[in-house]
Amino acid sequence: MSKKIDRGILKGNGLSPLLFVLCMDPFSRKLNEKYTKVTVQTDAESHSTNHLLFIDDLKLLAEDGQTLEEMTEKVKKFMNNIVLKINNEKSATNDPCCEDTATLL
Repeated sequence: MSKKIDRGILKGNGLSPLLFVLCMDPFSRKLNEKYTKVTVQTDAESHSTNHLLFIDDLKLLAEDGQTLEEMTEKVKKFMNNIVLKINNEKSATNDPCCEDTATLL
């Protein structure tokens, strides 16, 4: 079953965060299945993940540039499928592998 959406939902719409989560949850699970998790240490505890989802943001975490590049390509394909775009002006990376998608810090 498919439904073509002719006009997007604005960020201010109350459904926007819910729709983002509904779209991103299956993709989040795929990222967790396929890619190694990075451990992030805080003062009190540590957490392992390979990505973080915020209200309308996705942050990718990887141990090396090759993995980050693979993850970025998966994100591009997925975003294209759900008709979302990566905003290059609001995206940043610390790895040259993703300079075409994000601003190099």
